[in-house]
Amino acid sequence: MSDADGEIVSVGRPDRAGKSRLGSAVSQVVVVADERPFAVALAAYQRADTTLLPHFYLARDGTRYQLLTAGRAGWGAGRAIWRQRWRNLDRSALILCLEAPSVTDLSEAQATVLAGWLPALVAQHHLSLADVGMLVSAANGQVRLQPYIPPAPPVEPALDTAFVLGSGVRSPEQELWLGLATITWRQRGAQLRLNQAFSLYWGKVDLGAPLAPNEPPPVAVDGKTYNFQVFARDTIFNEGTQYAAVQRLSDLLGPDIGAIPTAGVSRALIEASYRSALKASAARAPLEGKTEFRADWKFHFVALQARLGPALSGNYVTADRAFAVQVFAGDTLYTPMSQQSGCFFLSLTDPASPQYALIWAETCKVAGIPYLPTDPFHQRAIELKLGTPLSGVMRETINGQVYDVQVFAYDTLYRGSDGVIRRMSELPRPAEVQNWQPKPVAQPVQPTPAPQPAPAPAPSPSPSPSPAVDVRNAPEVVRAGEPRRDPNWPPKPDFNILTDRNNQREQVLGKIEWVRRSGDDITITNDWVARHIIEVHIPQLERFRNTNGGRIKFHRVAADQLRRLWQAWEDAGLLHLVLTFDGAWWPRTIRSNPTTLSNHAYGTAFDINAQWNGFYKPAALVGDRGSVRELVPIANALGFFWGGHWNYDGRGASDGMHFEWAVAR
Repeated sequence: MSDADGEIVSVGRPDRAGKSRLGSAVSQVVVVADERPFAVALAAYQRADTTLLPHFYLARDGTRYQLLTAGRAGWGAGRAIWRQRWRNLDRSALILCLEAPSVTDLSEAQATVLAGWLPALVAQHHLSLADVGMLVSAANGQVRLQPYIPPAPPVEPALDTAFVLGSGVRSPEQELWLGLATITWRQRGAQLRLNQAFSLYWGKVDLGAPLAPNEPPPVAVDGKTYNFQVFARDTIFNEGTQYAAVQRLSDLLGPDIGAIPTAGVSRALIEASYRSALKASAARAPLEGKTEFRADWKFHFVALQARLGPALSGNYVTADRAFAVQVFAGDTLYTPMSQQSGCFFLSLTDPASPQYALIWAETCKVAGIPYLPTDPFHQRAIELKLGTPLSGVMRETINGQVYDVQVFAYDTLYRGSDGVIRRMSELPRPAEVQNWQPKPVAQPVQPTPAPQPAPAPAPSPSPSPSPAVDVRNAPEVVRAGEPRRDPNWPPKPDFNILTDRNNQREQVLGKIEWVRRSGDDITITNDWVARHIIEVHIPQLERFRNTNGGRIKFHRVAADQLRRLWQAWEDAGLLHLVLTFDGAWWPRTIRSNPTTLSNHAYGTAFDINAQWNGFYKPAALVGDRGSVRELVPIANALGFFWGGHWNYDGRGASDGMHFEWAVAR
């Protein structure tokens, strides 16, 4: 059976078996497993003393049997928690039994049948795949019904590869890739299956190593379920049983992650990715520290923005109590316990610093290996920026040849008899990978909109309006109204920052070529500085010693607006609110993303009152010392975006010290 239209074999009298539902409608489908051979199981179900009586039974060969009509109640599912309530599942569920050791260990025939039959079955009873569950027993003995999507069936090979697949002919390089790929997948409990969509998609796209198997529970959001698997560079997923219509979490988040989603499919997938990856880590060794995803933790925001993948360790304190550490696929984040609001990247840490070896040793614990700084595989991985090691160096035989192999998050390294360390990603893929194409997504999941602050109330009419040329009459200022002690004040402007999407920043500000110097700092290697950075005199900054008498460097495209901004603040009598000037042009990457240039590097941003408006902290409120909120409406009117309008965690964490030029005004 490959779809929902094949024959279903009746067993006994389905219309008379079982018990009355006592008026209950079918409200869920419960999938259970019975590892007994089908003939034994079917015979047992017809005895009066059977403890399990399902409505349907799916044999290992894909044959479907019906023992009860939907209007009758079976038994064996019992009572369980489903959507926060205890339910009598025997009375309200359709029970579907699989001939299998577990509901995740199906034959290809069973997976193929379920892919078509299960959607049709739930639709027949006006349900959705989100109403399909499997029984799971918790440590406290409680039984829960957990969302369930069956394992993916095999894909149909492309017509132009059928001959190759049938002959089994691959080049030696393709066979080597297949052997290395199989080794890569098994490190975190996954199995490479080149007849399934997720494995084929992985082979075509640079996703990094799998961090966990593709296994239940799926993500369930708004009446839909999503099958997923987490990799070092991304999490891929599909809706329901549309296994070949693969989607990516990164597409939901977009190229510029300004805030962690607070709800929707994207947030659910982020949390599920953490759970799945950490479960795979826990299978190797007990986890230390805290293991939940927390949007209000700086480590998790930074990891998401820097695209480091999910956590592979808990968030814990080192044995000497010196550092807080969490290992991610792409890097390890840490901070001294004396600086708990900090966040440092292991990859940007000076190898000469005392913490370098300590944090690397913590990182290697994920793979259960010692830190070996002189090992050539380790040195090559650092050179190539391959992220966290997922294995030690292993001696493997592939097609009769012996190789040394080490799996890292972003690639697998191998060394043959010639002694040269190479990358798996440089090998050619087999024909079935090259020619397979994912199916189009009929209704792609849409990104969850970022949380928006509450709209400001309409301001009271001014009895004596200023001249029209006065920036204090600009729409942004008028809309903001009088300052008030409210975390949502002032309202956001109608523009956003310049980003790298579609090379937007480069087109406006010019192309910076750079190399890293140390930490966040970079060296600009082309003539960009000479062409774009100028010295701007801002009289209002002369009182600050770190401004060279009010002379700061800024991008020439924004220089005039910068002068007008500070003059407007002075005209409005607001300069007393500026307590410190904390920098402008500074060639560096974003502190939370070492692959992306900061707007400070472009000379379009400056910071003030940093002490009271720290990064990833709520900005100081109106009336508090250090508040810059009163300055923001005028800044918006003159084309400057305020970092306090970013809401990284949905709870107000932002960058309130930060102002950056965004639009010409």
